[in-house]
Amino acid sequence: MHYEIKKIWGIDCILAPMQELNSLTIQISVKAGSEYETREEAGISHILEHMFFKGWKIRTTAKAVAGEMDKIGAEFNAGTGGSQTSYYIKCAPQFAEVALRLLADMMLNAQINPEELHKEKEVIVQELKMYQDNPMATVREKRALFFVWENSYGRPIIGYEDTIRAVSQKDLLSYKNSLYTKDNLLFTIAGKIENQLAVEELIAELFSQLPPKKTRRKPDFQRELPEKKSDFFKKGTEQNHLILSMPGFSIDQEEKYAAKILTTILGGNMSSRLFQEIREELGLCYYISASHLSKKEYWIFMIRSGISKEKFLFWQQEINLLLDRFVKQGIDEEEFKNAKNYLKGSIQMGIESSDEMADFLASQSLAQQKILTLDQLLEKYEAINIAQVNELLPKLAEFQRWSFHIE
Repeated sequence: MHYEIKKIWGIDCILAPMQELNSLTIQISVKAGSEYETREEAGISHILEHMFFKGWKIRTTAKAVAGEMDKIGAEFNAGTGGSQTSYYIKCAPQFAEVALRLLADMMLNAQINPEELHKEKEVIVQELKMYQDNPMATVREKRALFFVWENSYGRPIIGYEDTIRAVSQKDLLSYKNSLYTKDNLLFTIAGKIENQLAVEELIAELFSQLPPKKTRRKPDFQRELPEKKSDFFKKGTEQNHLILSMPGFSIDQEEKYAAKILTTILGGNMSSRLFQEIREELGLCYYISASHLSKKEYWIFMIRSGISKEKFLFWQQEINLLLDRFVKQGIDEEEFKNAKNYLKGSIQMGIESSDEMADFLASQSLAQQKILTLDQLLEKYEAINIAQVNELLPKLAEFQRWSFHIE
């Protein structure tokens, strides 16, 4: 795995040649997402991402944009998160110049047509309602709000119906100009790069017109978590949906690797303890999993599950018994070894394609301002010993500290 980090006309660029492939991915990540928004403009990052597909200066309609991508057989997509919005084109290597010109047209010349905006806001409102009908999505939103209070870190990325409907063409253009700037972008190019010098020169030529400096920043983040909290929401669902949570480790803490091994053993795959005992042996739920989320702003362990209402009390009893046994007995060598191999294998298989590699490099750079190569990341997991994971087990007694329950 080889990559270079360069600054081209004030834009950070990562170039990762994978000459054995027959594809090339160009990803532009903008440090712009829901974490940059006020309550009054919640969802604006997501709306802007949608509007980037609706027409540019020359290619003035969504159909024209799609047609240009189809001419080169390209995949073109985007996604909005809390801290970033990413756009990517995956194409055959010989179309690198075409792909860059299309992305430049999008970034510089996206047309926010008021009629198209009105129609797209209606589409997004329907997307929001579909999301609100999903009980686990509701639980996740309530949990996020709890961990980060009612601020930009806890609000839903899609926004709220009132804020979606209120966004105007002027709002979108102002937001774009404040964050879609040279110092706030990351280019990641991975795959078969036929002429790297030509690619670099084209980036300099096409994107030099972007504004140089961002004029907006994330709000300050402060929180004080209560010792214990349990929230219950009545929604009339067929099943009970539950998240149990407790504090974890931030993205800057080395313990996050041991925590990942621990949650893999507990509920990270189909051979995990929760899946085998609670779902397979006892038949108490359809889905159950454990995970560990590490961010700079918040970090948590989670157990998530959907349980039939008549079995809910039994489920609670069995979860407590399982966690008690887990803490007392510890982890055995075989499941420790299997969990490490599972994680390492998943990481390796997760970067085989050009788009996966681009995302692997970009997500690390944006989240922690440094990049671990594949070998370095695998070494992080290999260096963890069973004692380090067992040391975390007493923390599992806190899993009932915060619970979020919908029925």
